[in-house]
Amino acid sequence: MIQLRFKMSALALGVVSCALLLCAGNALGQETSVPETKTIVGDLLMIDRDLYIVRGERGEIQIEATYKTEITEEFEFGDRIKALVLMNNKALKIERAGPNDVPGVKENRGVVAKAPPAKKKEEGKANTPASVLSPQLAQPDQKIIIGDLLMIDRDLYIVRGERGEIQIEATYKTEVTEEFKFGDRIKAVVLMNNKALKIERAGPNDVPGVTIGHAASSPAIANASDASSQQSGSGGKGKTVEQVKPAVSVPSSDTRVVEGQILMIDGDFYVLRGDRGEIRVERTDKTKVTEEFKFGDFIKATVKKNDQALTIERLK
Repeated sequence: MIQLRFKMSALALGVVSCALLLCAGNALGQETSVPETKTIVGDLLMIDRDLYIVRGERGEIQIEATYKTEITEEFEFGDRIKALVLMNNKALKIERAGPNDVPGVKENRGVVAKAPPAKKKEEGKANTPASVLSPQLAQPDQKIIIGDLLMIDRDLYIVRGERGEIQIEATYKTEVTEEFKFGDRIKAVVLMNNKALKIERAGPNDVPGVTIGHAASSPAIANASDASSQQSGSGGKGKTVEQVKPAVSVPSSDTRVVEGQILMIDGDFYVLRGDRGEIRVERTDKTKVTEEFKFGDFIKATVKKNDQALTIERLK
C-alpha cells in the first residue's frame, strides 16, 4: 500500500512538472502549434440562427458562429463576407470582405506560432501610442459602381458586377436622378457599405466596374470627370476623387462573346457560370439558337451590350 501511494505521488508530481515546463516554455518564447484553419470568402445567402450560409463554387457553405466568434458588424443578404474558420467550419472571426478578397475557400496550413518573450519596461520612458509608431494609410471611404441594372427590389438596386451581382442600397438621403428599369446602365456613388449617395444614368464613356477612392469635400461627390477637371483647374486645392482604373475593359465593338456552363434557364434568360461569376444572356425572337440546351451544357453566345443574344451555340 505504501509503495502504491508512492507511485501515485510520483505520477502526480510528473504531471505538475510537465505543466510547469510547458508554461515556462511559452513564457520564454518557445514554439507552439496552432490548429489548421480555412478562410472562406463568399456572398451571404441567409443567416439561420448561428449559421451563416454563403454561396460557394460548388454549392452552399455553412459557417457556424459560436459564442467565441468575433463578428465585426451586422450582415445581411448579399453582403460579401470573409470568415476565418476551423476545419469543422466553426468560425473564429467573421468580417466584411475587402475589394481584393476573391470568393473561394483557402486552407491555412497549421503554422507555428512563437510567443514573444516578455519585455521589461524601461524606466523614465513614456509609453508611445501604437498609432504613432506605425501610422496607417488612410482607408478609402467611397466607391463608384457602374453596371447594368438587373432588378430593383424596394430600396435595393441590383447590378451585374465582374464577380456576380452587386447590391446598392438607396436611402432617404440618396439622390436618384430618374426612374430606372431593367437593362439600364447606371452609375452609383456609394459608401464602402454600398449605401448610395447618388444614382444616375451612366454616360457613353463610363466603363462597367468598381472604382475605389476617397471622399470629396461634399457628401455627394461629383462624378469622375468633374473631379479630374477640378483637380487640374483649381491648382491642386481641395480634395478630389482618386482615379483607379477598373479591373476589366469593355470591347469597343457593339457585341461580345461569352462562354459558360448553364446554371439555370429562366424563361428567355440563360444564367451561366463564367470565369468571374454569373452571366445572364437573354434569348429573343431574333436569336439564332443551334439546338435546345439544358442545365449543365456549355454554351457560347454572341451578345449585344444589353446582353441580348444574337447567336447561341454549343461550346466545342
